[in-house]
Amino acid sequence: MIGKKVSIAVPSFNHAPYIKACLDSILMQDYQNYEVLIADGGSSDGSLEIIAGYCNRDNRFRLISTSDSGQSDALNKAFLCADGQIHCFLNSDDCYIAKDAISKVSDSFESYPTIDIISFGGYYLNAIGKLIKPVRMRYHPLDNIAWMRYRTAVLQPATFWLSKVSREIPLDAENHYAFDSIFFYQAYQKYSWLELSTPVAGHRLHGDNKSLQISSERINDLVKFEVIRFGTFSYRVIYLKILANLVGLLSKIPIFGKLLCKALYLIVNSLSFISCYRLPGI
Repeated sequence: MIGKKVSIAVPSFNHAPYIKACLDSILMQDYQNYEVLIADGGSSDGSLEIIAGYCNRDNRFRLISTSDSGQSDALNKAFLCADGQIHCFLNSDDCYIAKDAISKVSDSFESYPTIDIISFGGYYLNAIGKLIKPVRMRYHPLDNIAWMRYRTAVLQPATFWLSKVSREIPLDAENHYAFDSIFFYQAYQKYSWLELSTPVAGHRLHGDNKSLQISSERINDLVKFEVIRFGTFSYRVIYLKILANLVGLLSKIPIFGKLLCKALYLIVNSLSFISCYRLPGI
């Protein structure tokens, strides 16, 4: 029996060292009923040539865009072209870590017909794709209290949802750093969610990850997320706005600016953990 079709959106921009591993991890799947919708933002590092090779080789791979205003816009374009019953997105520097990853996803949706979103487990990978350690989304002793209200603990490349979620909650194309957190939070408020520990995806750490950048732009995008959750005048919003301004000032200091920003990053995230995320991290 052929299971539900899975639409895998792949946003791409200048990730030539990683995109082959990403697309290979899809191509090797033992589950056949899928489509790969690749939205490239105008790569100039050879990524487009690599993508073209997969599209020519397998008609389930399609390049649907070669320009966009950012990752969230690229994903919106991909999902508009999707015709699968199950959606997900796999960043071009991430990958699936098992040949039966999509099979497990399909089987799980069949086993839990009332569930709209399923989040699986995964591993951190190093820059060359070697497994480092499991991703532990629940590592705080009070995480069961703080989850989703104060902390969005979701492993994005290992999370899958029914197509109706994409239709009803478009990604915020104006938000470049926190759009996925906003999407998952809004989906959590509206739809049934299941967490399974089975590892299916790898999140690559290579030094240029957007989620590890320390910039005022990223913190201001986090502010938009906090406004949605807690309101414009919450202490969390004010706190993050102060941090965004401080990072903006520190980053302009010659020689020591980056070190000072990194020190602030460590202090702020330590305080966030100690407070059980009542103080937001950056």
